[in-house]
Amino acid sequence: MRGTAAGSNKSYRYEWALFTDWCSAVDQTPLPALPVTLAEFLDDSPAGDRVQIRRISAINRAHLDAGLPPPGRTTALRLALDSARAQRRHHRARQLAAAAGNLPTVGSTEALFGRRDAVLLMLAAAGLSYRAIAELDRTDLTVDAAGNVSIGGAHRLSLTADDPAGFRPGEVWARWDTVLRFADRYPSTTLVLDHLRGNTFPGMTGWPQRACPVAVPIDRWGHMPLPAAAMSAAAIAEIVDAHRTGLPPRRGSVPHRRRGRSDDTHDAAPTAPEHDSIDLGSGYYEAGIRARRSAHTLLTEVPELYDDVEDRIDALLARTLDLLEQHTNTTDRHE
Repeated sequence: MRGTAAGSNKSYRYEWALFTDWCSAVDQTPLPALPVTLAEFLDDSPAGDRVQIRRISAINRAHLDAGLPPPGRTTALRLALDSARAQRRHHRARQLAAAAGNLPTVGSTEALFGRRDAVLLMLAAAGLSYRAIAELDRTDLTVDAAGNVSIGGAHRLSLTADDPAGFRPGEVWARWDTVLRFADRYPSTTLVLDHLRGNTFPGMTGWPQRACPVAVPIDRWGHMPLPAAAMSAAAIAEIVDAHRTGLPPRRGSVPHRRRGRSDDTHDAAPTAPEHDSIDLGSGYYEAGIRARRSAHTLLTEVPELYDDVEDRIDALLARTLDLLEQHTNTTDRHE
């Protein structure tokens, strides 16, 4: 097939040979070639715009002669760029939804953070910017009988229970909305945490729905500001990115303080069992800390490397598309 494509137009023999040799070197298929393969070839073979346009023409000509769609047409490149970005958004949405689904919803202060962070991840997965999430009000969100969440205001979005599969936006929002409504009526951290431990919040039918930010800051002890204030876009971005990379913020739990017994604070502290002393050597703990730090660094870099690859693909396709459109516009002006 290579001979047929090359022989179809003698004037492109050199450009086609250059492309097929590059494909052999990087283990890619020259015919048919994907638009991203063409973009990577141009990036690895720098030259002036006229030379690059000629190479694109040669590759397009070979595909047309073989009865295949040319990868270097503006429409093909634009579709490839849109598809790459759509796949990236879809992958990110599923990633964030999975992280949200694994957060605790009942228990200590971790459950309080879990309910809020799950909503932040859900909204980010829906495509809202961090600034838009920071500006979102509780009254902008409604849940229908099917468990779908509608976001009103300027967004007009609908989060369905099947997108992504297995994720229930209505339940995610209802859990956090319950906390916000209860805290609005009873602004006591102790009461909120007590009901959160056993999910014993009372029915709230008939309670007034007051305006309140969706993204509310929580300090390490579970306190929320009164009156409620919105988180900054930067704080939301930090939390979402931490969960997305698999390294969520670590927060300490507030000890449960039982009420109704005066001797709770006088309980005897448990005694630690006796163990034989073992000499582990002076470098034992230092070696363990170094190993943990190294593993943490490596795991942190993996998602960043993945994002860098996707960014590079987008940039290559966009650059090639821009080159072709500039050439087309210049040709049209001269004509």
